[in-house]
Amino acid sequence: MQLGAGPVDPCGPPRRRVAIVVQRFGTEINGGAELHALLLAERLARSMDVEVLTSCARDYTDWSMAYPPGPDSVAGLAVRRFAHPLRNPGGRRARVPLVHKLRFLARRALRRVVSPLVARPRGDADYDGRTFLVRQGPHCPELIEHLRGSADRYDAVIFFAALYEPAALGVLAWGRRSVLIPLLHDEKPMYLPVFHEVFRAAGTIVFNTESERRLAARLYGIDTAGMPVAGVGIEVEAPPADRIEAVRRRHAIDGPYVVYVGRVDVAKGCRELLEAFADWAADDAAARLVLVGRAVMTIPPHPRLVCTGFVAEDERDALIAGAAALVIPSRYESLSLVTLEAMKLGVPVVANAECEVLDDHIRESGAGLAYRGQRSLVAALRRMLALGSDERERMRVAGQRYVEQRYAWPRVLQQVSDAVERVVALRAD
Repeated sequence: MQLGAGPVDPCGPPRRRVAIVVQRFGTEINGGAELHALLLAERLARSMDVEVLTSCARDYTDWSMAYPPGPDSVAGLAVRRFAHPLRNPGGRRARVPLVHKLRFLARRALRRVVSPLVARPRGDADYDGRTFLVRQGPHCPELIEHLRGSADRYDAVIFFAALYEPAALGVLAWGRRSVLIPLLHDEKPMYLPVFHEVFRAAGTIVFNTESERRLAARLYGIDTAGMPVAGVGIEVEAPPADRIEAVRRRHAIDGPYVVYVGRVDVAKGCRELLEAFADWAADDAAARLVLVGRAVMTIPPHPRLVCTGFVAEDERDALIAGAAALVIPSRYESLSLVTLEAMKLGVPVVANAECEVLDDHIRESGAGLAYRGQRSLVAALRRMLALGSDERERMRVAGQRYVEQRYAWPRVLQQVSDAVERVVALRAD
């Protein structure tokens, strides 16, 4: 499918031709990066010609091809899918070399004496991290070749999630006309030297939060001062009381509860959350936890633990809106859509302060509690169930104000559109 330039308003800017590259894409994929890409693509398509370039995968655990390669359509958007092997072909695991693991583990001490924290590449695929990208998946060499041959097809390309090969190698292939939305976490793979190249090759970078922008400067030594912080627009409507009550009855939820929403996964901090819940419930009959999302780990049974599995969006919103608090135990978030949605719904948040992004959300909004360690988490959960009406109302107002001021779609779209124009101008230099 060849993109046209679209109608041109003689009194306004030309209609840009933009590709969006993301590792997975589909309305049934509820990951943070994938949902972010979908929401942005839908809105940019109102003023730009948008094509999404992605894999054929639905499941990131093995990258099996759930869709055929070639042209596709998702939510009215033009999509082009590219083939790839299963994850870890031949049983070769994606591993971060020890030298870079040590840099990650010693990062707090190194910050005082080393800048940037990530080493420069030296031309070795294993050391630099290109081997890691291939083995992690999705490995889509035809997507990268498509970009190399599309200099006249797109005015700019927006890349999502620097951690994955399509964005990392895509930025290196496309160069200065790249807009990178990195969704950067302070995690071991991001200490691979290949990312030293990636973050310097992009024409501009659009960050989700100030803390993500600070992290990029620490890791890669780049000047991020003039780069925008946009995030994503938050649009969620408070469900009516009768809808909340109906959902509670459906899942047999009695009494106040704390809710977790997302993939129930060790990597998301859910093991620590369940251990804290067991401690809390052992000496507090009021303790109730609801897990909303697909489980990819074993969940020990408990009479006051409710596991709903994956639910429809309106049901998920009702479960959040009816909760005493949302809990986010992840150490690795670049924005956390569900945190912002809970705040917009007036629900306070208990968040892991080990994640700088979440800690910033709580500190700057005043709409919840940040914790460090299991004992602190238990205390925060207990406090949220006992929160007085005045303090709950203060958190409700603070959270809604924070989201409305920072994460409204008009502001986000203006920032991204400006970034596209910035990299288009680089082509003309």
